[in-house]
Amino acid sequence: MKMVMNYFQSAKKSMTDKIIKDPELNEMAHKYIDAQTQFANMLFDNSECMMKYSFDKMAKGSTDVK
Repeated sequence: MKMVMNYFQSAKKSMTDKIIKDPELNEMAHKYIDAQTQFANMLFDNSECMMKYSFDKMAKGSTDVK
């Protein structure tokens, strides 16, 4: 999933390079996209940790039954 998100963010950066010709504004746009990328990565990591924790708890509960 991160690969798709990184590809999409790279496409957004390429688009800003073509649309925004002012170097200062383009740099600010890239920083904004980088912030979005960091936030999305944080959400993916948190979701992955929560799912792993949940599956580990379910697996532990199912192995205790004899």
